[in-house]
Amino acid sequence: MREAAYRAYRVFWQSLDLLYPPECGGCGQPGARWCARCDTAAERLTPPWCPSCGMPTPDGEICLRCREHPPVLQAFRSWAFFDGPVRNALHRIKYRRDIALADALALQMLKMYRTYLNWNVDVVLPVPLSSQRLRERGYNQAALFALPLALGLDVPYRPKTLQRVRHTRSQVDLSWGERRKNVAGAFAASSDGVSGKTILLVDDVITTGATLNACASALLAAGARAVYAFSVARTPLRSAAP
Repeated sequence: MREAAYRAYRVFWQSLDLLYPPECGGCGQPGARWCARCDTAAERLTPPWCPSCGMPTPDGEICLRCREHPPVLQAFRSWAFFDGPVRNALHRIKYRRDIALADALALQMLKMYRTYLNWNVDVVLPVPLSSQRLRERGYNQAALFALPLALGLDVPYRPKTLQRVRHTRSQVDLSWGERRKNVAGAFAASSDGVSGKTILLVDDVITTGATLNACASALLAAGARAVYAFSVARTPLRSAAP
């Protein structure tokens, strides 16, 4: 059933492209929502990587940060670094309401998932926004990636299972420790959709993983078996204050 829904979802966006010729979210050139040149320029995260956080490591060993501060998450991965055309595209989705572009990037995420991950998950959830942020923006950008991933993986999509119960300040310019304190206790999960299940959390950008770990703590407290996370992009460590 969900496989048919995913095909219908893809046909919808392809039909929309015929009616309203798109331009690339990475470079602005007309012809495609995500062009071949920007796709080539995207710096993908591929093995060898830290088995925990997915950052590149020489021989696939666990990285220093994960050794010193083991994540609550079972593992988390990202499709590409938050740089160049990927950064441009995500800013366009987040601040210019280019919802159609999210489908093009979700397709790239799905390809990576099938190639490298294949985690056996039961439920897909987006990282939630606070009600205040949702009113301001009008939509949750993480949900724009989570829904097509759930459809493509043939896994239930449960966007209301995890809620942000406390509005937090923006994580931009906060240090690693400040980010952890900022989101501590900011999320709550319903045990009805979580108990005994393996969860896939989806977000647009991972910086330190503090928000995802806070989400995972809430899900595990509600009875989840394990929590994985997957994002479109990952901020290079040089841009993420420790």
